[in-house]
Amino acid sequence: MNFLHSEIGSAKDNNNIPIHNWYKFTAGFSHKFVDEIINIENLGDDKKARIFDPFAGCGTTLVSAQKLGIAAIGNEAQNFMYDVIRAKLNWKIEEDEIKLHIAEIKAYISLNRKRYSVKVNAHPLLLTLYEPYKLTTLYLIKEYISQLVSNKYKLFFNLALSQTLHKVSLHPIAVPYISRNKLLQTKTPVWSVFSSIVKKMLKDSDGLYDKLSTAKIHLHDSRVPNKNIKANSCSVCITSPPYLNNLDYGEVSKVHTHFFGITDNWEDITSRVRKKLVTGSTTHYKESEFSLSKLKRSSFYNQNKKVVDDLIRRHNKLKDIGANRLGKKSFHILMMLYFKDMYMVLTEIRRVLKPSAKAYLILGDSAPYGSFIPTTKILGKIALNIGFNKFKIIKIRSRGFKWKSLKYRHSLELTENVLILS
Repeated sequence: MNFLHSEIGSAKDNNNIPIHNWYKFTAGFSHKFVDEIINIENLGDDKKARIFDPFAGCGTTLVSAQKLGIAAIGNEAQNFMYDVIRAKLNWKIEEDEIKLHIAEIKAYISLNRKRYSVKVNAHPLLLTLYEPYKLTTLYLIKEYISQLVSNKYKLFFNLALSQTLHKVSLHPIAVPYISRNKLLQTKTPVWSVFSSIVKKMLKDSDGLYDKLSTAKIHLHDSRVPNKNIKANSCSVCITSPPYLNNLDYGEVSKVHTHFFGITDNWEDITSRVRKKLVTGSTTHYKESEFSLSKLKRSSFYNQNKKVVDDLIRRHNKLKDIGANRLGKKSFHILMMLYFKDMYMVLTEIRRVLKPSAKAYLILGDSAPYGSFIPTTKILGKIALNIGFNKFKIIKIRSRGFKWKSLKYRHSLELTENVLILS
């Protein structure tokens, strides 16, 4: 697999590729990964082929498949990202309709600016990230879009607006968390940015109108069987699960979810977003609700006794280390819940795949508190216990170096890998 270059696990390759670059996603991966797997598996020659992605994210797998005319289906548990994917898969866009709406949006802003008060209507977080005049424009664009009858144009314009949010903020919001220590030079007017993004998206859509819509996304948590996807119906799985690195995917997109009214506060993020996601952060659970004895009564333990017994030893070590650290992060619980959740996802992957199919997963190993966790290998062993025949690990790159300057950072070399399940 010579195509597995060091950046295949990042979205850098997508930055200049139409449709793929419609949304900048922190945890994205390269479209080349999908394209090459499609080629390796000869899916283009199989009219009955279908790709499955249990963590659709910003839709890289589904968009790549649809571009090549191959059927694909995916799950995405976050409402906001679900809409991003739907917009990226919607190529039935009329140029005249877009131009008409653009003119109407501009007029709407002009007519309503004086009566609109961001101090009254805007979310408090947004007031700290945008200049009042720009924020007023952003909210008025959103207000116009919300009145559209056609859902496909709502999705299209909201996606353009979400990218405008990135480009006109006072501080970077595209990194895992808001970077308030950096100040962006955002002198370009909101309208110029928004209309430019819309025109680019329209240009990218040119020539795609008549292409078949071969990809479909479900708003669904992959830890639970999706009844809309039949057993033994998919030819390959291509995905990149959350890493065990304490990244809170529920909070990463909070600027967008607050702006679009999906969430309003910390509790909303927990109840409406985090609970639908694989446990990837210490903010995803209550420590008081975790019980090792209860976990030992679960199917996760019964099917993976050797693996889980080893995880319990690691759990106890991490618990002891954490007790003597200032942050006292419950990485021991995070680790157990992460692998329990991933066991459920792997079970669903196995269910939907055909008997001869493979799964390709981009994964990273971890070392909470300097205690190495071979995430990729552990998930490979779990896969064997639930019905896969074998697994193979291919290293993409070494990782974790950019944090070495931190005082309490470990010095272990971590890896990013491709896990292939057969």
